[in-house]
Amino acid sequence: MTAACPDPLTRAPRAAPDGPPTDWLRLPPASLQGALVAVVGRDVRNVTLDDAQRLSHFPSSQLVSLSWYRDIDAGQVCMEGGVPVWRPFGTACVVAGTQAHPTTSWAPTTGRGCMALFQADAAQALFGLDLARVQDRFVPAADVMGREWTPLWDALLASRDEDMVGVFEHHLARRWQALSGRATDQPSLRQLGRNWVERLAWQAHEWRREHSPRHVERRIKSFSGRSLREWQSIVRTEGLFFAARDRHDAGQPFDWATMALDEGFADQAHMTRAVRRITGFTPTEFARRFAEDESFWMYRLWV
Repeated sequence: MTAACPDPLTRAPRAAPDGPPTDWLRLPPASLQGALVAVVGRDVRNVTLDDAQRLSHFPSSQLVSLSWYRDIDAGQVCMEGGVPVWRPFGTACVVAGTQAHPTTSWAPTTGRGCMALFQADAAQALFGLDLARVQDRFVPAADVMGREWTPLWDALLASRDEDMVGVFEHHLARRWQALSGRATDQPSLRQLGRNWVERLAWQAHEWRREHSPRHVERRIKSFSGRSLREWQSIVRTEGLFFAARDRHDAGQPFDWATMALDEGFADQAHMTRAVRRITGFTPTEFARRFAEDESFWMYRLWV
């Protein structure tokens, strides 16, 4: 089935900029750190929108999305021979792979839709997705996910917006922790640290809507005791400790230059300065003492 729809480039004014919010974003719990990036939603069932206002534009993305809809028949807008054509998804639950180009969706009515964004490799591991099959496509979830995921979709369709993150944690945390090498659904210290910094960064983003950058920096430091940059440095360095421990346990040599880039440092020199600032030692000396010195028991316990 296809249907005519507005040209995706059609302009339309905001429907109710001063009214109650119609869309939201929530960050993942620490137990899904590294897998779930965010959960977003939009509910316009009580808003009057014209055809152009029911368009939704999305950027190209390296993430995999899982979307679900209530009271709305959503679909993708495609250009065929210079004419916009609407192709409905035909299902309430849709999987979209990484997108090399921006995409546009549309619906002939108002309704409610939500989307969970996952790191591509995590989505592949969690759901057994064939990433090539969903790349640059929108596919019914039932076509690419096993029947064991039906309870997840049912729960998402039945849940309130404020409960969505909890639904994902309930259905995915134990599996994700097992994939991360943990026999529990509880997050690791590394995941807790990165989750904390992501939430702090988001808080800073929200504050910047109303305050100057300098004021935001002061609020972050007052709120957490450190600047956001300091927190990010600490978490990057902790990530390096975990990566180094994993290589040590596997009997692999340390490739500091590669590990520095993998953990988000600008280069090996940047990494070395950060490790020395936090531990008092260079990475090589720290690794030696971590493995051999009794006095480093706290590091071994923590990492």
